Amino acid sequence: MSTTKQAGNGQLQVRLNGLKHGVSARLMTETEQEAFDEHLSALKADLQPVGYLEGEIVLSIAYTLWRQRKLYAWQEFMTQSEMRQAVEAAAYPNPVELSIARLQTAQGQRPASMAACLLELSAAVADAGLIQIPASKVADFLPLMRGAAETMLLMPPPEGRSKTEMRLAQHTLLTWLDRVEGLLDETQVRALVPGEAGLNLIMRYEGSLGRSLQRSLDQLRVLQARRAKFRTDEDEDDAD
Repeated sequence: MSTTKQAGNGQLQVRLNGLKHGVSARLMTETEQEAFDEHLSALKADLQPVGYLEGEIVLSIAYTLWRQRKLYAWQEFMTQSEMRQAVEAAAYPNPVELSIARLQTAQGQRPASMAACLLELSAAVADAGLIQIPASKVADFLPLMRGAAETMLLMPPPEGRSKTEMRLAQHTLLTWLDRVEGLLDETQVRALVPGEAGLNLIMRYEGSLGRSLQRSLDQLRVLQARRAKFRTDEDEDDAD
């Protein structure tokens, strides 16, 4: 029996911004190269390098700042990717997880896991007379189910069901909808917190980039100060 997680193609929304990942500043797409060239031009306008050596230092500064920018983009991409994987893993339980949840429910345990809550939601949808949805696919229809639950009492009750029974069915359905959506939100929030090892690696690389940037700026200031002093000395010699 396969236990592979498979995300559905339905309405479960996990927002990703499509940022490119990878931290290397020198591996660029054509579009990135154009953006980097603009970035470099802006730095040259600000720092006013003169000569080859100062130009190379400014280029090094440009690459360092670009790496910082890509690091932050990579962090965002990885965080959102991990968040998506975590939410999909929770929202689409595999058969083993569902079997365990059914067994726990049969033993009288309170539904606490996502799989158990999805089973309860699937049953509540059926009891409300809406549609039959297996628990493994319930997450695809959350917005649809909420809309149907909120308006179901506007319709006459099905044959053999009283308004009181339908109000109870609506309450049960909304309760399990809230529970499932709450668990999904909690999963997203937990996934936003990076692991200690990953966080330490990011902080070390960020610190390395910061030190590299400071060294290059210091080198540039020394060269520019030396050049300015040389120009002043020349002006004094000309005056003499």
